[in-house]
Amino acid sequence: MTQKQTQHAQQVVDAFKDKLSKSGIEHVGQKHFEELQLLIESAIDAAVFLEMERVADQVSSLAHSIRNSAEHFDR
Repeated sequence: MTQKQTQHAQQVVDAFKDKLSKSGIEHVGQKHFEELQLLIESAIDAAVFLEMERVADQVSSLAHSIRNSAEHFDR
């Protein structure tokens, strides 16, 4: 987890808190807000991982295409 992702997750939690009343915030409690932040961080990690996997597949496909073109360059 990068610091940027952690900060973004905290910003999401803070935005959620802004929508709650003071009594709502007290009712939920800090522990649950911390759990929410971890869930958001986990979701961000999963999304980043899926995107990195997609990009890696594209790079692999491009490398295969370049290799194929190089092998048939003189033909």
